[in-house]
Amino acid sequence: MPEADCPADQEFSVLVFDMAHRGEPDAERIVPGFGSLAEARAYAEARVRSSVEELRKQGIAAGELRSLWFLYGEDCKVLGQTSSTDIDLYITVSATSAECDWPALTPRLRRFHTTVLVANAGGETVWAGGFIARYQRPSRDVLMRIFAVDARAAFARRGIADTEPVSLSVTTLSELPVPPGPPIGDARPLRHWSVVVDFVCHDIKFGHTASGVFRWPEQPAGAPLERMKQMLVADSLALRGDGPDWADACDINSVVVTETQSEANYPLQLTETPFAG
Repeated sequence: MPEADCPADQEFSVLVFDMAHRGEPDAERIVPGFGSLAEARAYAEARVRSSVEELRKQGIAAGELRSLWFLYGEDCKVLGQTSSTDIDLYITVSATSAECDWPALTPRLRRFHTTVLVANAGGETVWAGGFIARYQRPSRDVLMRIFAVDARAAFARRGIADTEPVSLSVTTLSELPVPPGPPIGDARPLRHWSVVVDFVCHDIKFGHTASGVFRWPEQPAGAPLERMKQMLVADSLALRGDGPDWADACDINSVVVTETQSEANYPLQLTETPFAG
């Protein structure tokens, strides 16, 4: 993918303040990963409106609702911005369910695989890359910060004196499927399952056996297993350099699912890839 196709990373975060736990350590939390100020503001507005509507009851006076909200509601503010949500307007004008649907506006971590070529001031280059998790598609600057340590180590292994990376070219940057989330409201403990998929893609003359360990409350089947199979095939094709889009053209020869004591290597909860340096 050309370098120009990697947009600049500018993310916004929203501070959520729970008035019912004022003074407690967990009264505040930060929701990161919004790709624009408008997205962050929309989330903040929807979450505050939802907390107002949860307290609204038939015939309640505006003053009583306002007092209840300051005792039990949630307030939100986009970090770095001076304006805040308009609580008086939200109390006066009832919101629809769609206007309160803040979960639908919550950023989701996305998985990527990338291959980058990093150069020093003298034009000497090394390869870097791998799987990363980010809220937004990473820019060249973000990729440089993530892989700078790896690049310095690669320069050193090759005996290159100047190990400081100064530029980066993106060879591939592919978005990958994410693991299935656990069933909502299912309190059963998560067990570990080994999933082994043998597949072939005739169009690119490639066959492979991919495996991974997933967490799921019962033996995976149906839609969750399909998601797991898709991940394993897409990841294998990304590693090969063909890209995950070829996964749709693959034929599955066999799938073997067995319970295992091995640790999961496809976690249900992704963690944003930190900057290495």
